[in-house]
Amino acid sequence: MTIHVLQSQSGILPPHAEVDLPITALIRPAHVGDVTAIIDLHSRAFADTFGGAFGRNGIERGTQALACAWQRQGAAAVRGMLVAEQDDLLIGTITLRTWEMTNDDAGIAELAFQEVLGMWGSTRSLFALSILDHRIDHHEGFVSDVAVLESYRRSGVARRMVARAEEEARARRKRFLGLYVSSHNTGARNLYLSLGFVEAHTRRSLLAWLFFRQGTWYYMRKSLL
Repeated sequence: MTIHVLQSQSGILPPHAEVDLPITALIRPAHVGDVTAIIDLHSRAFADTFGGAFGRNGIERGTQALACAWQRQGAAAVRGMLVAEQDDLLIGTITLRTWEMTNDDAGIAELAFQEVLGMWGSTRSLFALSILDHRIDHHEGFVSDVAVLESYRRSGVARRMVARAEEEARARRKRFLGLYVSSHNTGARNLYLSLGFVEAHTRRSLLAWLFFRQGTWYYMRKSLL
């Protein structure tokens, strides 16, 4: 199990649709050397989720635990992740996951969490993160970890990253893309609708509301056939 704070809660962008501006970011596969920059970006873009998973006063330690887990997992931690890079600065991330990408390194991540957060903190955080999990269909390319550095939002970066993820899914002969977007995130929802996604069903969770104050998500799909 590779621990991602947004395993299924993708598309967390500011509440505005993106517009196309001349940003020529390089979209490339992530590597282990990107882990620090990726987690720093995610802790800002997904502050509510970090707070829900680690507690409002525990975000810094939670970030350390996540970094420790990813470093120990090595390349497996960023498997399927793409990053956007502009002038040597990491400005965006997106992850495409498939059922073939499952791994058996859960013990590595859990041990790292326990060492940093303690037994109770680790158990609480891992339980909270499990609420956001998604069982990936064999024909699905599941999109998550969509984040763009604040100063580069509304510049078409997310649109380009989703397009690249779609290319990767087609190369793996997947039949559709799937993702979750919070019901509060109208900007991301509108972006995905403009890219050909449709709302397939609504997911509601009381536990997710208790931890993250977000209890309703739309599962959106885009056919690749």
